[in-house]
Amino acid sequence: MPVDSAHRFGFVAVCGRPNVGKSTLVNALVGEPVAIATPHPQTTRERMLGIWSRPQFQAVLVDTPGLHRPRSALNRYMVSEALAGCRDVDVVLLLAEIPSLSLDRSARWEPGDVARDGLERIVGLGRPIVLVLTKTDQLRDSKALLPVIDAWQRLHTFDAIVPVAALHNEGLEPLEREVINHLPEGPSHFPDDQLTDRPLRWHAAELVRAELFEHLEQELPYSCAVVIVRYDERGPVDSIEATVFVERDSQRGMVVGKGARVIKAISIGARARIERLTGRGCDLRLRVDVAPNWTRDPSRLATLGYVPPDGAPRKS
Repeated sequence: MPVDSAHRFGFVAVCGRPNVGKSTLVNALVGEPVAIATPHPQTTRERMLGIWSRPQFQAVLVDTPGLHRPRSALNRYMVSEALAGCRDVDVVLLLAEIPSLSLDRSARWEPGDVARDGLERIVGLGRPIVLVLTKTDQLRDSKALLPVIDAWQRLHTFDAIVPVAALHNEGLEPLEREVINHLPEGPSHFPDDQLTDRPLRWHAAELVRAELFEHLEQELPYSCAVVIVRYDERGPVDSIEATVFVERDSQRGMVVGKGARVIKAISIGARARIERLTGRGCDLRLRVDVAPNWTRDPSRLATLGYVPPDGAPRKS
């Protein structure tokens, strides 16, 4: 804890490679599922603010897409979003997954090239960095943690290193102390009960995307984009219309499924997720359309709401 009891406020970037647990950590700290978290890498496509409020501080958590080597316009957009989210913050939480190795093998372990590239790019931004080692519950031998920490310390002098297992709420208190120590004094900027900066229609689209990953196989969900066409909260239940865009006609058939079974299952699952988030009933209607090669075409990215950080404002 800080040496004084003054209230603190600031911005905290949560970054790292795909599938290291960024969204899981944000949800654990905020206390609600404000970011979609799946076992699949690269599911987060845009920055989102999770608002972490406690009596002594308020931290705005910038959940970012995974740092990776981009091969398409969509991937380049995601990496630019991640790096933009790490600028102008008070501290960066750089997440790295603990390797599940024996003690002997962990002594010889080194972070891979992509992880090193990500670290170099984050260091270049000049912000304080706390290394958060995630998924410690997967360690085969607790003694294997020390060689992993040593390997990271040989690459950079971090402001702190904190092991966590966010799904089990382990290590969150030490992480909270480190975050508080990097926040400047100041009042809260958001109401204590506000959990995110994004509107409900954005979250609805994300929850539909989460169901795409649940029900579609292999690479197909990565070729899908979800656009909320209408979100009406005026009735007894929320009325939502959304379009799932794919890149090819053949993909459309797979998303719909024989007898529309797949799209019905996606709709049922997404409706349940939205209702849990809002606490209200939901009437969700989905359709599937084709936007040819949208992941590779920057102009199509923009029409689907993916605008670079230095470009025009996103669609609401």
